Amino acid sequence: MADNTRIYKASHAAKAGIELTESSVAVAGDSRHFVVVDDRGTTIKGPISIVADAMGRRRGGLFTELNDFMHLIPSTMVTPIAAQIPMPPIQGLVGIARDVAFFLSLLV
Repeated sequence: MADNTRIYKASHAAKAGIELTESSVAVAGDSRHFVVVDDRGTTIKGPISIVADAMGRRRGGLFTELNDFMHLIPSTMVTPIAAQIPMPPIQGLVGIARDVAFFLSLLV
């Protein structure tokens, strides 16, 4: 069965666009820079710029890297420094609890 395909562009001459099918999505700037998400995974082509510090990048949902300053200190047998630390995403839950408490106070 063929997928229905929708293509969104700012104009007919635009190189950038979004292509949606029933099983994938592609966001393209041009033929050399795009992001495709389909059943094979996520494909990113082109230069990447991530604007986040090491503590803002999470791996596996649990692990973050040490802050950028700690990367300046060498890890030795005498002073071992872990490359990643487990940090559960509790900050998000604390923020949600604070917001729920605020909105519940409006109901009283």
